[in-house]
Amino acid sequence: MASFLPRTALAPLVMALAGSFLAAAPLAAQEAAAPPDRYAFTQDYQPSPALWRLADEDTTIYMLGTIHVLPAGFRWRSAQLDQIIGEVDMLVVETSDYAEVEGAIDLDGKFINRVANRVPTSERLSPEGAERWRELIERSGGDFATFDNLPILFALLNMGIGGDSGDPSSTEYGVETVLEDEFLRSSRPIESLEDGGAVMYSLIRQDSDELIDELDARLIAWPGKSVGAFFDPDFVQRRGDAYWAEEHDWARGVVQDQFDIGFGDGAIGRAFNAMLLDRRNTAWAEWLDQRLDSPGAVLLAVGSGHFEGNVSLLVKLRERGLLAERLN
Repeated sequence: MASFLPRTALAPLVMALAGSFLAAAPLAAQEAAAPPDRYAFTQDYQPSPALWRLADEDTTIYMLGTIHVLPAGFRWRSAQLDQIIGEVDMLVVETSDYAEVEGAIDLDGKFINRVANRVPTSERLSPEGAERWRELIERSGGDFATFDNLPILFALLNMGIGGDSGDPSSTEYGVETVLEDEFLRSSRPIESLEDGGAVMYSLIRQDSDELIDELDARLIAWPGKSVGAFFDPDFVQRRGDAYWAEEHDWARGVVQDQFDIGFGDGAIGRAFNAMLLDRRNTAWAEWLDQRLDSPGAVLLAVGSGHFEGNVSLLVKLRERGLLAERLN
């Protein structure tokens, strides 16, 4: 699935829900057919995605940063990772269709109620902002009435994920899908870290006047030339290996000190960071701390963006007095 947002930032649940919505109100193609080499890539290196180990005397938890959507043929497995996959007892991912979560919320019902009872975004914007809002939605290929009724963050997320219509990436080739298939074939358990519906609802609930004010300002400042430029003023179309730079860095094991989810440092960016990164990484660190009380070997596979930045999972573990060892 294509995106104007960092592909290391997209949670499986976010993509699944956005994909479900886009299936009902598809985004139109935004450009002519891409040249044959637009999405070509070469991998003249041996993949070695970042791995960490958190362990005590009777428990070992391996942690792998992942990318949830990849193009066919993109190599990411190393001999070290294959050995770990073969040895562990269990796979733990953010959210899995193969693992029920006790007490999961009714997201569909809550979402429908939210949409039915909110004032359309355009009616909360300034006249100029409302005009640019319509332009942004139409440039992204979406249905104006549908997007205008969506909670702000969910609407922006859908447009951001819509991205480049020709991108061949798919969850079919994403790390979690491949790992789940392998663990299912070997009859080993798969567990979800969280109720993905609750995570998504935390985003849907963010619909404040502060967010509207920032959206209004960003719309007015947007040059209007492309949807990508709304999300990133420095956005440029890339091709070939430059287009896949995030994937190449990830496959080489590059871990950045900083992480930007793609919405800046205003109210919108803070809301996304709080709901998609800070809160979740805090909860996951607590889960890992408690999991050390149960013997065995586990592979934790979550988006690579969760291992970067000042609220990363690694930082949250250190705050609990736990140090994860980088293995490669």
